[in-house]
Amino acid sequence: MRYMLKKSFAGVCVLGFILSGVVGCSGMGTAMTAGRMGLNLKKKDSHLAITLDGRPAEQNKLKKATTGYSNWKIKEQVSTSPTLRFEIEEPEKFGRITMVAVSIHQQFESDYSHQAEYTVISNSNDPMSQMKPGVDYNLGSPGGFRVMDVSGNTVSGVTLKPGMKYKLTLTVKADHSESAQVEFVTN
Repeated sequence: MRYMLKKSFAGVCVLGFILSGVVGCSGMGTAMTAGRMGLNLKKKDSHLAITLDGRPAEQNKLKKATTGYSNWKIKEQVSTSPTLRFEIEEPEKFGRITMVAVSIHQQFESDYSHQAEYTVISNSNDPMSQMKPGVDYNLGSPGGFRVMDVSGNTVSGVTLKPGMKYKLTLTVKADHSESAQVEFVTN
């Protein structure tokens, strides 16, 4: 039994050496780290793809590889009344969509406020009246949708402050619900 363990361990060390190009058993740790990073990059964080003013939300690939997650961000600044578009990758995995909601949170201290500056929802509970993927929605004047400010008052549209950081949360309520959060800065 002891001989089999030693032989097995030696095989692992040789495999680690081959995979990492590093002499000795420490190569196995390198190979395992590389494998974990590859799995992190393959992991699907969201089936929602979001753009604001035509600018796509993206993740920091290096951070995602090393930690397993990276926030979604829009690199370029967006307008104070942005246009939202979302796509659903693999829509069959969502099932019946019954609600789509957007909330926008302003940066507060080193995080984001827990209170939404604006919330955008349909005027009706009818699933057919919800926001649809592949459609551009001008959040500054989203006809047919209700926009509420931080106080709960209905307003005509979203008007963000220039030069501020915000986080948009898009929630799709369905048989398999999902939310995606996107950080961005206004110009």
